[in-house]
Amino acid sequence: MRFFVVGLGSMGKRRVRNLQANGEKDITGFDIRPDRIAEAKEKYGIKTVDALADMPPSDFDALIISVSPDVHGDYIRYALKHKKHFFVEHPTSDDGYKEVIADRSAIVKAPSCTFLFNPAIKIMKQILEKGTIGKVLAFQYHMGQYLPDWHPWEDYRDVYFSKKETSACREMFCFELIWLNSLIGAQVKEVRGTITKLTDLDMDADDTVTATLLYENNVHGTLLIDVISRKPFRTLRTLGSEGVLEWERFDYALKVFNVGTKKTEVIPIPKGNPEKGYVNEEEMYVDEIKAFLDAIKERRIYPYSFEENLRKLVLLENLKKQS
Repeated sequence: MRFFVVGLGSMGKRRVRNLQANGEKDITGFDIRPDRIAEAKEKYGIKTVDALADMPPSDFDALIISVSPDVHGDYIRYALKHKKHFFVEHPTSDDGYKEVIADRSAIVKAPSCTFLFNPAIKIMKQILEKGTIGKVLAFQYHMGQYLPDWHPWEDYRDVYFSKKETSACREMFCFELIWLNSLIGAQVKEVRGTITKLTDLDMDADDTVTATLLYENNVHGTLLIDVISRKPFRTLRTLGSEGVLEWERFDYALKVFNVGTKKTEVIPIPKGNPEKGYVNEEEMYVDEIKAFLDAIKERRIYPYSFEENLRKLVLLENLKKQS
Protein backbone atom coordinates (compact mmCIF):
# COMPACT_ATOMS: atom_id res chain seq x y z
CA MET A 1 0.00 0.00 0.00
CA ARG A 2 0.97 3.62 -0.54
CA PHE A 3 0.69 6.06 2.36
CA PHE A 4 0.68 9.85 2.45
CA VAL A 5 1.52 11.40 5.84
CA VAL A 6 0.51 15.07 6.09
CA GLY A 7 2.17 16.83 9.01
CA LEU A 8 5.71 15.80 9.95
CA GLY A 9 5.88 17.23 13.45
CA SER A 10 6.06 15.06 16.56
CA MET A 11 3.03 12.89 15.73
CA GLY A 12 3.64 12.75 11.99
CA LYS A 13 7.15 11.41 12.48
CA ARG A 14 5.78 8.92 14.99
CA ARG A 15 3.23 7.69 12.43
CA VAL A 16 6.01 7.22 9.89
CA ARG A 17 7.84 5.06 12.44
CA ASN A 18 4.60 3.16 13.19
CA LEU A 19 4.02 2.40 9.52
CA GLN A 20 7.59 1.24 9.07
CA ALA A 21 7.34 -0.93 12.21
CA ASN A 22 4.36 -2.62 10.55
CA GLY A 23 6.39 -3.37 7.44
CA GLU A 24 5.08 -0.54 5.25
CA LYS A 25 7.69 0.99 2.98
CA ASP A 26 5.86 3.12 0.42
CA ILE A 27 5.48 6.30 2.49
CA THR A 28 5.47 9.91 1.31
CA GLY A 29 5.46 12.85 3.72
CA PHE A 30 4.48 16.51 3.53
CA ASP A 31 4.69 19.47 5.90
CA ILE A 32 4.43 23.21 5.43
CA ARG A 33 7.81 23.52 7.17
CA PRO A 34 10.83 22.65 4.98
CA ASP A 35 12.94 21.77 8.05
CA ARG A 36 10.47 19.04 9.06
CA ILE A 37 10.41 17.65 5.54
CA ALA A 38 14.21 17.48 5.51
CA GLU A 39 14.34 15.86 8.96
CA ALA A 40 11.78 13.14 8.10
CA LYS A 41 13.53 12.37 4.84
CA GLU A 42 16.92 12.08 6.52
CA LYS A 43 15.81 10.11 9.60
CA TYR A 44 13.38 7.68 8.00
CA GLY A 45 14.35 7.57 4.32
CA ILE A 46 10.80 8.32 3.15
CA LYS A 47 9.81 10.14 -0.01
CA THR A 48 8.67 13.74 0.49
CA VAL A 49 6.90 16.46 -1.47
CA ASP A 50 7.24 20.21 -1.07
CA ALA A 51 3.59 20.98 -1.90
CA LEU A 52 0.27 19.15 -1.80
CA ALA A 53 -0.10 19.68 -5.53
CA ASP A 54 2.96 17.46 -5.99
CA MET A 55 1.06 14.47 -4.54
CA PRO A 56 -2.05 13.78 -6.65
CA PRO A 57 -4.67 11.44 -5.11
CA SER A 58 -3.82 8.76 -7.67
CA ASP A 59 -0.38 8.43 -6.05
CA PHE A 60 -1.51 7.10 -2.64
CA ASP A 61 -4.05 4.72 -1.09
CA ALA A 62 -4.34 5.99 2.49
CA LEU A 63 -3.91 9.33 4.22
CA ILE A 64 -2.44 9.89 7.70
CA ILE A 65 -3.58 13.25 9.08
CA SER A 66 -1.08 14.45 11.70
CA VAL A 67 -1.44 18.20 11.28
CA SER A 68 -2.65 20.73 13.87
CA PRO A 69 -6.25 19.98 14.98
CA ASP A 70 -7.55 23.27 13.56
CA VAL A 71 -7.05 21.98 10.00
CA HIS A 72 -8.13 18.36 10.48
CA GLY A 73 -11.43 19.13 8.78
CA ASP A 74 -9.79 20.24 5.54
CA TYR A 75 -7.88 16.98 5.17
CA ILE A 76 -10.84 14.86 6.26
CA ARG A 77 -12.91 16.40 3.47
CA TYR A 78 -10.02 15.89 1.06
CA ALA A 79 -9.86 12.17 1.93
CA LEU A 80 -13.62 11.77 1.64
CA LYS A 81 -13.72 13.56 -1.71
CA HIS A 82 -11.08 11.28 -3.19
CA LYS A 83 -12.30 8.09 -1.43
CA LYS A 84 -9.08 7.49 0.45
CA HIS A 85 -8.78 5.53 3.67
CA PHE A 86 -7.66 7.89 6.42
CA PHE A 87 -6.41 8.01 9.99
CA VAL A 88 -6.56 11.25 11.99
CA GLU A 89 -5.08 12.38 15.32
CA HIS A 90 -7.13 13.59 18.30
CA PRO A 91 -9.54 16.47 17.67
CA THR A 92 -10.40 19.70 19.45
CA SER A 93 -13.41 20.48 17.26
CA ASP A 94 -15.97 18.61 15.17
CA ASP A 95 -14.91 20.19 11.87
CA GLY A 96 -15.38 17.53 9.20
CA TYR A 97 -17.43 15.19 11.39
CA LYS A 98 -20.74 15.96 9.68
CA GLU A 99 -19.25 14.86 6.36
CA VAL A 100 -17.64 11.75 7.88
CA ILE A 101 -20.85 10.53 9.49
CA ALA A 102 -22.84 11.19 6.33
CA ASP A 103 -20.34 9.27 4.17
CA ARG A 104 -21.51 5.77 3.21
CA SER A 105 -18.49 4.67 1.22
CA ALA A 106 -16.41 1.62 2.10
CA ILE A 107 -13.29 3.60 2.96
CA VAL A 108 -11.85 3.18 6.46
CA LYS A 109 -12.30 6.29 8.58
CA ALA A 110 -10.14 5.93 11.71
CA PRO A 111 -9.93 8.45 14.56
CA SER A 112 -7.00 7.90 16.90
CA CYS A 113 -7.70 5.88 20.07
CA THR A 114 -4.15 5.18 21.23
CA PHE A 115 -4.68 4.20 24.86
CA LEU A 116 -7.07 1.38 23.96
CA PHE A 117 -3.83 -0.37 23.01
CA ASN A 118 -2.01 0.41 26.26
CA PRO A 119 -1.24 -2.86 28.13
CA ALA A 120 -2.35 -1.45 31.49
CA ILE A 121 -5.70 -0.39 30.06
CA LYS A 122 -6.25 -3.80 28.48
CA ILE A 123 -5.45 -5.59 31.76
CA MET A 124 -7.68 -3.23 33.78
CA LYS A 125 -10.55 -3.85 31.37
CA GLN A 126 -10.20 -7.61 31.86
CA ILE A 127 -10.15 -7.17 35.65
CA LEU A 128 -13.30 -5.05 35.67
CA GLU A 129 -15.16 -7.30 33.21
CA LYS A 130 -14.38 -10.34 35.40
CA GLY A 131 -15.98 -8.55 38.36
CA THR A 132 -12.81 -8.83 40.42
CA ILE A 133 -13.70 -5.69 42.40
CA GLY A 134 -17.44 -6.24 42.12
CA LYS A 135 -19.74 -3.65 40.61
CA VAL A 136 -17.93 -0.47 39.57
CA LEU A 137 -19.39 2.47 41.49
CA ALA A 138 -17.07 5.45 41.05
CA PHE A 139 -13.61 6.51 39.95
CA GLN A 140 -11.14 9.36 40.36
CA TYR A 141 -8.65 10.17 37.60
CA HIS A 142 -5.83 12.69 37.22
CA MET A 143 -3.76 13.28 34.11
CA GLY A 144 -1.11 15.99 34.39
CA GLN A 145 2.16 17.05 32.77
CA TYR A 146 3.77 20.49 32.58
CA LEU A 147 3.14 21.84 29.08
CA PRO A 148 6.69 23.08 28.32
CA ASP A 149 7.84 19.49 28.99
CA TRP A 150 5.60 18.07 26.24
CA HIS A 151 7.99 19.06 23.44
CA PRO A 152 11.18 20.15 25.22
CA TRP A 153 12.96 20.52 21.87
CA GLU A 154 10.76 23.48 20.83
CA ASP A 155 9.10 26.56 22.37
CA TYR A 156 5.68 25.52 23.69
CA ARG A 157 4.28 28.94 22.71
CA ASP A 158 4.77 28.08 19.03
CA VAL A 159 2.89 24.76 19.15
CA TYR A 160 -0.85 24.26 18.56
CA PHE A 161 -1.44 22.93 22.08
CA SER A 162 -0.77 26.38 23.59
CA LYS A 163 -3.52 28.01 21.48
CA LYS A 164 -7.00 28.66 22.87
CA GLU A 165 -9.05 26.58 20.44
CA THR A 166 -6.57 23.72 20.09
CA SER A 167 -5.32 23.57 23.67
CA ALA A 168 -3.72 20.48 25.18
CA CYS A 169 -6.39 20.33 27.88
CA ARG A 170 -9.22 20.24 25.36
CA GLU A 171 -7.44 17.62 23.29
CA MET A 172 -6.67 15.44 26.30
CA PHE A 173 -10.22 15.65 27.68
CA CYS A 174 -11.45 13.70 24.64
CA PHE A 175 -8.33 11.52 24.59
CA GLU A 176 -8.73 10.31 28.18
CA LEU A 177 -12.46 9.68 27.90
CA ILE A 178 -11.88 7.19 25.08
CA TRP A 179 -10.27 4.61 27.34
CA LEU A 180 -12.10 5.63 30.53
CA ASN A 181 -15.45 5.04 28.83
CA SER A 182 -14.18 1.68 27.59
CA LEU A 183 -13.25 0.67 31.14
CA ILE A 184 -16.57 1.82 32.58
CA GLY A 185 -18.47 0.16 29.75
CA ALA A 186 -20.83 3.07 29.16
CA GLN A 187 -21.08 6.58 27.76
CA VAL A 188 -21.10 9.77 29.83
CA LYS A 189 -24.64 11.04 30.30
CA GLU A 190 -23.87 14.29 32.08
CA VAL A 191 -20.83 16.47 32.74
CA ARG A 192 -20.28 19.38 35.12
CA GLY A 193 -17.09 21.36 35.56
CA THR A 194 -14.79 24.06 34.28
CA ILE A 195 -12.04 24.70 31.76
CA THR A 196 -9.80 27.47 33.02
CA LYS A 197 -6.28 28.92 33.27
CA LEU A 198 -4.55 28.88 36.66
CA THR A 199 -0.90 29.61 35.84
CA ASP A 200 1.13 32.41 34.25
CA LEU A 201 2.21 30.24 31.30
CA ASP A 202 2.65 32.56 28.34
CA MET A 203 -0.35 31.44 26.28
CA ASP A 204 -4.04 32.10 25.85
CA ALA A 205 -4.93 28.39 26.18
CA ASP A 206 -6.57 26.91 29.24
CA ASP A 207 -4.34 24.82 31.46
CA THR A 208 -6.78 22.93 33.72
CA VAL A 209 -9.99 20.93 33.30
CA THR A 210 -11.97 19.80 36.31
CA ALA A 211 -15.09 17.73 35.73
CA THR A 212 -17.57 15.43 37.40
CA LEU A 213 -19.05 12.75 35.17
CA LEU A 214 -22.27 10.77 35.41
CA TYR A 215 -22.41 7.67 33.22
CA GLU A 216 -25.43 5.99 31.69
CA ASN A 217 -24.87 3.01 34.02
CA ASN A 218 -24.85 5.39 37.04
CA VAL A 219 -21.08 5.22 37.61
CA HIS A 220 -19.79 8.55 38.95
CA GLY A 221 -16.35 9.91 38.08
CA THR A 222 -14.17 12.89 38.87
CA LEU A 223 -11.62 14.07 36.34
CA LEU A 224 -8.66 16.43 36.61
CA ILE A 225 -6.67 17.16 33.45
CA ASP A 226 -3.90 19.73 33.63
CA VAL A 227 -0.74 20.95 31.96
CA ILE A 228 0.61 22.58 35.13
CA SER A 229 1.89 19.55 37.07
CA ARG A 230 5.68 19.65 37.32
CA LYS A 231 5.67 15.86 37.71
CA PRO A 232 3.80 13.78 35.11
CA PHE A 233 0.82 11.79 36.36
CA ARG A 234 -1.75 9.37 35.06
CA THR A 235 -3.43 8.17 38.22
CA LEU A 236 -6.66 6.18 38.45
CA ARG A 237 -8.53 4.88 41.48
CA THR A 238 -11.62 2.81 40.71
CA LEU A 239 -14.02 1.92 43.52
CA GLY A 240 -16.03 -1.30 43.30
CA SER A 241 -18.51 -2.97 45.61
CA GLU A 242 -15.94 -5.67 46.44
CA GLY A 243 -12.61 -3.94 46.09
CA VAL A 244 -10.46 -1.16 44.65
CA LEU A 245 -8.38 -0.98 41.47
CA GLU A 246 -5.49 1.52 41.45
CA TRP A 247 -3.17 2.55 38.63
CA GLU A 248 -0.29 4.99 38.61
CA ARG A 249 0.99 4.94 35.06
CA PHE A 250 4.62 5.69 35.87
CA ASP A 251 4.86 3.03 38.59
CA TYR A 252 4.18 0.42 35.88
CA ALA A 253 1.94 -1.60 38.17
CA LEU A 254 -1.71 -2.18 39.01
CA LYS A 255 -2.93 -2.65 42.58
CA VAL A 256 -6.07 -4.68 43.18
CA PHE A 257 -7.51 -4.70 46.71
CA ASN A 258 -9.95 -7.52 47.52
CA VAL A 259 -12.34 -6.96 50.42
CA GLY A 260 -12.65 -10.70 51.05
CA THR A 261 -8.95 -11.37 51.57
CA LYS A 262 -8.11 -7.86 52.79
CA LYS A 263 -5.02 -8.11 50.60
CA THR A 264 -3.70 -6.05 47.71
CA GLU A 265 -2.37 -7.85 44.64
CA VAL A 266 0.31 -5.99 42.67
CA ILE A 267 0.31 -6.71 38.93
CA PRO A 268 3.42 -5.51 37.04
CA ILE A 269 2.96 -3.73 33.70
CA PRO A 270 5.61 -3.91 30.95
CA LYS A 271 7.45 -0.63 30.55
CA GLY A 272 7.74 -0.71 26.78
CA ASN A 273 10.15 1.45 24.79
CA PRO A 274 9.56 5.19 24.51
CA GLU A 275 11.24 7.04 21.68
CA LYS A 276 14.03 9.31 22.98
CA GLY A 277 12.55 12.51 24.41
CA TYR A 278 9.03 11.04 24.80
CA VAL A 279 7.11 9.82 27.86
CA ASN A 280 4.82 7.28 26.19
CA GLU A 281 6.12 3.98 24.90
CA GLU A 282 6.03 3.41 21.16
CA GLU A 283 4.38 -0.01 21.12
CA MET A 284 0.77 1.11 21.62
CA TYR A 285 1.07 3.56 18.71
CA VAL A 286 2.43 0.78 16.52
CA ASP A 287 -0.52 -1.42 17.50
CA GLU A 288 -2.95 1.42 16.79
CA ILE A 289 -1.67 1.83 13.23
CA LYS A 290 -1.78 -1.95 12.84
CA ALA A 291 -5.50 -1.79 13.68
CA PHE A 292 -5.92 0.81 10.92
CA LEU A 293 -4.04 -1.41 8.46
CA ASP A 294 -6.07 -4.46 9.50
CA ALA A 295 -9.29 -2.54 8.90
CA ILE A 296 -8.15 -1.55 5.41
CA LYS A 297 -7.23 -5.15 4.63
CA GLU A 298 -10.59 -6.32 6.08
CA ARG A 299 -8.98 -8.45 8.78
CA ARG A 300 -11.03 -6.79 11.52
CA ILE A 301 -13.15 -3.74 12.30
CA TYR A 302 -11.37 -0.63 13.58
CA PRO A 303 -12.22 -0.40 17.32
CA TYR A 304 -13.32 3.24 17.51
CA SER A 305 -15.57 5.59 15.54
CA PHE A 306 -16.14 9.24 14.73
CA GLU A 307 -19.62 8.95 16.22
CA GLU A 308 -18.06 8.08 19.58
CA ASN A 309 -15.59 10.94 19.28
CA LEU A 310 -18.41 13.35 18.48
CA ARG A 311 -20.13 12.51 21.77
CA LYS A 312 -16.98 13.55 23.62
CA LEU A 313 -16.71 16.78 21.65
CA VAL A 314 -20.30 17.60 22.65
CA LEU A 315 -19.32 17.09 26.30
CA LEU A 316 -16.34 19.37 25.74
CA GLU A 317 -18.61 22.08 24.33
CA ASN A 318 -20.85 21.75 27.38
CA LEU A 319 -17.85 22.35 29.64
CA LYS A 320 -16.84 25.39 27.56
CA LYS A 321 -20.31 26.86 28.03
CA GLN A 322 -20.20 26.23 31.77
CA SER A 323 -16.82 27.95 31.96
